[in-house]
Amino acid sequence: MRYSWRMGFLCAQLSWAGVLWAVLLCASVPAVAARKPAEPPLLSPAFTEAIDHGVAGGVYASVAVGVIDGKRSGTFYFGHRDDARSKPADDDSLFELGAVSEVFTGILLAQAAVEGKLRFADPVEKFLPTPFPFADARLGKITLAQLATQHSVLPAQPANLFPEDPDDPYAGYAGEDLLALLAFQRGPNETGEATYSYSVLNAGLLGHLLGRVYQTAYAQALADQVLSPLGLRHVSFTDDANLLPGHAHGASVPHWHYGVLAGAAGLRASLPDMLTFLQHNLTPESSPLRAALLLARQPRAAGPADQLGFGWNVREKLDGATTWPLVWRASRTAGFASFVGFRTDRQRAIVLLGNSSEDVAALGIAWLGDGAPPPVAHASNAEADNRLDEYPGLYQIAAGREAVVRIAANALNLQLPGEFPRRLRPADKDVFVTADHAFGVTFMRGIGEVNGLVLHAGGSNVTAARLSARAPRLARTPIAAPAAMRGAVAGDYRLDDANWLRIAPSAQGLTLQWTQGERRSIFAYAPDRYADAEGAIDLHIVRDADGRVAKLRFELAGAPREALPLRRPLP
Repeated sequence: MRYSWRMGFLCAQLSWAGVLWAVLLCASVPAVAARKPAEPPLLSPAFTEAIDHGVAGGVYASVAVGVIDGKRSGTFYFGHRDDARSKPADDDSLFELGAVSEVFTGILLAQAAVEGKLRFADPVEKFLPTPFPFADARLGKITLAQLATQHSVLPAQPANLFPEDPDDPYAGYAGEDLLALLAFQRGPNETGEATYSYSVLNAGLLGHLLGRVYQTAYAQALADQVLSPLGLRHVSFTDDANLLPGHAHGASVPHWHYGVLAGAAGLRASLPDMLTFLQHNLTPESSPLRAALLLARQPRAAGPADQLGFGWNVREKLDGATTWPLVWRASRTAGFASFVGFRTDRQRAIVLLGNSSEDVAALGIAWLGDGAPPPVAHASNAEADNRLDEYPGLYQIAAGREAVVRIAANALNLQLPGEFPRRLRPADKDVFVTADHAFGVTFMRGIGEVNGLVLHAGGSNVTAARLSARAPRLARTPIAAPAAMRGAVAGDYRLDDANWLRIAPSAQGLTLQWTQGERRSIFAYAPDRYADAEGAIDLHIVRDADGRVAKLRFELAGAPREALPLRRPLP
């Protein structure tokens, strides 16, 4: 103020020419006096450096980041322009969202309730053909809210998931497969209130039922009721030229599609549209789906670490004497990773999209909580670092129990006693995982060569010593089997509640496929006896007095198993 008064006095004493110059000088003074301190960058140098370091080291391919901080927002694209694998994305690029798709399914559920089309406590059976032939009546009583919060009794994977392409396992899973599963599936033996147990079937079935509510396909219902009202023009299930390639452990991997289970995953989205989506969640009062957005993020059940809304995780964070909710969801598919999250107390939100399978959730949680970015894991070219011929052999898990490692179809397979072979993918030097990352193997070395392994599953680690460098295999001589006998065996069988089998006739004999496994040829070597070329499977068909198949008896890595035919009427 003092500086402005003095300049005003001078202006009054000058000639008209001087006045003109003084006016110009006076006009510039307030601008200097009103200048505010520079605001901090939307993405701090620490986060920028962490992501840049991850891209440079090959951990990430390319990463797209969008942030909202109050009234400011921005997008950032990380990558190397001279590297086709990590070429930076742009506003038109599309990424797989994976299980973040469940957030949109939850909003569609909430919107259907707002419109009076359903109640959250409605049971599954209300929306299926009547009467529906459930093998387990408990499945019909699962509520929509239990599906949306992962509190049903459904298994982690569809037991009748028999993919044409194991690298895109859900692509061909159709509506009739889902209904057949519900007709034959049995829940766990435990009684009492359902607890948290993640399953792709929960949100997948929910999406299918919501399509039936709106009398259209789920994808169309979602587009009409959620995506279009929110102005999300580049969020869909469509593969187009803007969909980036996915990567895992230094290699390109196929895109995943989810068929009738699209409510659980499968959406593709651009960064600007996801930022628009988060703005709707930060300021729902200005959104056409205000009620549905608020209902979907309301905590309704307990999860492993957070409370659960409809697709959202809700984490209470302490800030001084008060708490505030951090609402978020993350996902990893075979070749992509995603994170979306927001906190309304500070009107902050962040979305991270990457076209590699390396997790980005820790970055998002740290940014929202004003924490430092986590250290970035190291990268490896897993395919180049591993020679498959170093690992096959017989490994002793415990007395009388042995695991077998083989090479089949240019991939490593692990077979445990009483189980079918698991296909393994290289993840690091001497480290392999299943496609869903639910099971892993680390091979141990002595002086230069593999002398054992560690099995990783369900939070447990089990070691096994290598007994030999060759997998055991009995020589079997193929014989001709009558076509009628082979055709009578065709059908689906229950190995246990989580694992089914599918047998079909082929020109050479039969094909056998197990839940989420590859289709494998088996040949007859004796009447009603079949085996595969690798020696992993030995099948004995047991018939009743009328010659019908009564059961299948298997010998799998030295342990017997039996499977019973599924012959109940389908809906």
